[in-house]
Amino acid sequence: MSFLREFIMKARDFFVAYPAVLSGYIIYMYFFFSTLDFYQDFKRHTLDAFDIYKSFDALLWMWLLALALVKIIQFRDKLHKEQKVRMDHEKLVEMQKSHLEAMHQITRALQHQINNPLTIVYAYTQKSQRKAKDDPELSAWLSEVRTGAERISAALKDYAESNKYSTVETPVGKMATPGDVR
Repeated sequence: MSFLREFIMKARDFFVAYPAVLSGYIIYMYFFFSTLDFYQDFKRHTLDAFDIYKSFDALLWMWLLALALVKIIQFRDKLHKEQKVRMDHEKLVEMQKSHLEAMHQITRALQHQINNPLTIVYAYTQKSQRKAKDDPELSAWLSEVRTGAERISAALKDYAESNKYSTVETPVGKMATPGDVR
């Protein structure tokens, strides 16, 4: 039973790969049987022009059937290939989404770790600015330090809060990107 099943599967794979061979077998088997009937009628001397036409009329239809069979198999193969490409692309988009989510989790963790020292820098620069009211140059430097710390904190906050992704249509297909969806 297993041998028969394996043989059938191999034959099916062969005919799917080479549908013209299958259609050729069908056509020539029909032609063989039609020819046998034709020769039997010829031996009996009961043959006229209509019998010749009647013996081989379906041969044209068999060729058309074989052509249709080949085209159907090719179309089905094309659909399977397109479906596989689409599934591969969807898998890639899902992988990109999971990578973006992992990046956001890491960023949120880094935000917490970086904001703690930045808070200290911000607090001490603010305190130092109050004490350095008399020195405008030092006050300007401390203001720059505070502005830089605020920019770092704001950039981390913006990126960490965009914890959603969006799927954007690009010339090569859909791509996952970090979005501002909250």
